[in-house]
Amino acid sequence: MTVLFSQYWDVMPGKFGDYSNFIMTYYNSALERIGIKLVGGYYVTVGMGPRIIAVGVAQNLVDLENALASSEFDEITGQLQEYVTHYHSKILTPTGRVKMDGYKIQTGLWKFNQYWNIVQGLKERIYTEFIADDFLPSMEKIGIKVTAGWRVVVGSGPSILAESSAGSLVEIARAIDTDEFRQLMVRLKGTYVKDYHSRILAPTGRIDLPYLMKEMMAHF
Repeated sequence: MTVLFSQYWDVMPGKFGDYSNFIMTYYNSALERIGIKLVGGYYVTVGMGPRIIAVGVAQNLVDLENALASSEFDEITGQLQEYVTHYHSKILTPTGRVKMDGYKIQTGLWKFNQYWNIVQGLKERIYTEFIADDFLPSMEKIGIKVTAGWRVVVGSGPSILAESSAGSLVEIARAIDTDEFRQLMVRLKGTYVKDYHSRILAPTGRIDLPYLMKEMMAHF
């Protein structure tokens, strides 16, 4: 079972250059060494902060727990605090409601992420049927495919994350500025969920560009 480890922060004013060098030179490689495979780095362009989201995965909760308990994670996270503010993190596991064929780096893609809590007292079967029969097909019809569904097991905020991918900000903007999307949101928030919010995320390039270069050199 893939486990997601998401970290959130803002860069301190005046430290962006040093921060970027630290991330590219030290931080990313340190996480890889302790067993947290980086799959995405994003900047929140629309939605609440913090503005930076770093996403990594582990094979299971035990592996992630061992990585987070390591002295190297403690040390590198302490160094990160010299450059960032508003840091927090979450651990998420798949909900099982979205078909996920593994989880890997998605180079150059933008994200439209939706967050919510399920209405208390709502029967699991009714909510699951709505997601499978209405929400997922409707999102794909308007041009945004939901690629993953996550449940927060450690961390604050809404407990459900619906993660969608698109090729550009324009694709996302066109999709959510439709009557179909607005009607879907009325159904979703009117009956099934509460505490809803969303974010549009742009790839920072600090994860996917080094990955692309590595892949290119491997076939050079």
